[in-house]
Amino acid sequence: MDRNIAQIQEHELRSIWEHEERDFTRWLTENIQTLGSTLGIELEDARAEESIGDFSSDIVAREMNTGDTVVIENQYGKTDHDHLGKLLTYSSGKDAGFSIWLSEEFRPEHRSVLEWLNESGPRDAKFFAIKPRVVSIAGSEQRGFEFDVVVEPNEWERELGGSESLTESEQAYKSFFTDLVEAYSEHRPGWSKLKPGTRSYLTFGAGKGGVSFGWVFHQGPEFCVELYMSRSTKEENEAIFESLRGSKDEIESNLRTELVWEQLPDKQACRIKWPQEIDARITELTSGQRADLIEWGVETMGNFQDEFEPRVSAIELSHP
Repeated sequence: MDRNIAQIQEHELRSIWEHEERDFTRWLTENIQTLGSTLGIELEDARAEESIGDFSSDIVAREMNTGDTVVIENQYGKTDHDHLGKLLTYSSGKDAGFSIWLSEEFRPEHRSVLEWLNESGPRDAKFFAIKPRVVSIAGSEQRGFEFDVVVEPNEWERELGGSESLTESEQAYKSFFTDLVEAYSEHRPGWSKLKPGTRSYLTFGAGKGGVSFGWVFHQGPEFCVELYMSRSTKEENEAIFESLRGSKDEIESNLRTELVWEQLPDKQACRIKWPQEIDARITELTSGQRADLIEWGVETMGNFQDEFEPRVSAIELSHP
């Protein structure tokens, strides 16, 4: 072996988080987006020890873009039947769209169960096996951490845009948002970088569960920077919307533009958007038009986020 290349050593999770429930589950709840980034999804509103009948799940969260419930079961050491039963019980009780089992070592039979569930289980239910790893370089005291995906749904890579069988529109959206994410990351270095998919929108949290910022292509065609309120009840969404609309004149004066305020009476959600008309559909934009649109999206989102994020965070609701 080359003497300049050191071996990687793996350590037990207990070397960092002594107790699974008190330490690791708590840390993961507070840093849930580290797991979301690994899977290419946006996780929010993570709650530890969520009650499900007479039992409690380690973590229950929400996937922002789909609204699906996410159930997470943590386990130190090697997987066992008890934790598999808990995962399935909690997932059924919450009608989970995402079921995630974290363990340091997966028995082959348990991997097979999750693979079988992805193949033949409930429709639209996704099962993941993920190995959390604490690692270090031989001879170093400094520790690193990463998630290793062991099992994922069969079509998951395609849903994230990793397949070459994408349609022309899917390819165009993925390429556009990939460049937009890079540009916005340079504009705002502290921003949590997103993993673009193939949809016509890209969203991220606005400081309160169920409320998100987004870049969105709409019919028209138009490209928008927007704030989307999609909490569990229409009443909560309207409360946030009306609280913000109470400062409409001040907000628009600060942003030096008129926004579109949409209460969306036929939907549970509400929306505030800053639209930009575009000359063509995403697949028909020239390279120059595309570059101009990315530049507009970066600058506009920066101003929009600065204006709305503290206002959203300051709104008090019964369930934050």
